[in-house]
Amino acid sequence: MEQRKIYNIIAYGILSFEIVFVMTVAISLDTRNVSASNQSSMANNFSSSTFNSTLVFVDKKYNIIAAGDWYCNDETQKTIQNVLNADPDLIISTGDHVKDEKSADCWIKMSQNIKDKMRIAIGNHDAEFKKIYKQIVDYHQIDNPYYSYDYQNIHFISMSTEHPYETESKQYEFIENDLKETSGNPNIDWIVVHQHKPLYSTKQDKQEANDLRDIYQPLFQTYDVDLVISSHNQYYERTYPILYNENDELNNDKSDTPDPIIAIDSQYEYPPTDGIVFLSVGTAGDELDPVKETHNYYVVQESKHGFLNMEFSNHGKELIGTFYTNEGEVLDNFKLHES
Repeated sequence: MEQRKIYNIIAYGILSFEIVFVMTVAISLDTRNVSASNQSSMANNFSSSTFNSTLVFVDKKYNIIAAGDWYCNDETQKTIQNVLNADPDLIISTGDHVKDEKSADCWIKMSQNIKDKMRIAIGNHDAEFKKIYKQIVDYHQIDNPYYSYDYQNIHFISMSTEHPYETESKQYEFIENDLKETSGNPNIDWIVVHQHKPLYSTKQDKQEANDLRDIYQPLFQTYDVDLVISSHNQYYERTYPILYNENDELNNDKSDTPDPIIAIDSQYEYPPTDGIVFLSVGTAGDELDPVKETHNYYVVQESKHGFLNMEFSNHGKELIGTFYTNEGEVLDNFKLHES
């Protein structure tokens, strides 16, 4: 009971990386004994896995969850059960639903209870083999590997970093035209892009991150994209709102560390800004990577399983982002305002 009281009021604390956060938490930490394997849709070939599921959301407004690098194991089951407890309105995936598998059967069985709320991006392991790729796109009813959609006052673009994305590609043309059209829509307040490989990478495929950044960050800034959510690196990261540093990017030899412009150096709360917040959420189940590379434009870098919850309130003009670990810990908390 004491835990619940603590987490249902405004809490102040200092995380291990010395970030002071202030937040209102919309969950009750009721510890419940849940057997993830009892769900009829879970994979039949998994041994029973009982764990304490701590996430039970209350005072619901509308919530969108983001996670990627799911794989197919006990940790994935924990993430899925906690997502079910959170009861989100929408789940956006940043790809890699399988890994080192001959088929997507395990993912298809495990994800039945969340499938209908999911909008996915294609990861490199999803696209690695034709059979798995066909299973994934058929199961999630995707006609095209890149697409866009609206939910409430939010416009989403699901981008595929596993298909041609250069400036002369059909995907680039689609994204540019889509952003142009969205910019004229008075009903849209937020634009969120989700894809697998990141534009800023501290581990995997850094050269490809350079290319993605040079091609897309100026375009995203032109059309006021708010968040870019990826995975591929198996840990959680959040940047400050940052701007493309054209002078640095065009003059360095691409072996240098990126040096984006920090638009607002607050660690927690952000008024409307031209800067974009970049997040990595490769935390849904695959084996975690250690964080070995840190930079001054990151607010948080932590290697824990879990998911990012985004709560939209105040008529959709306020976004509170909270990263919950699978053990119920609040790892990160931030707030964005839209004009």
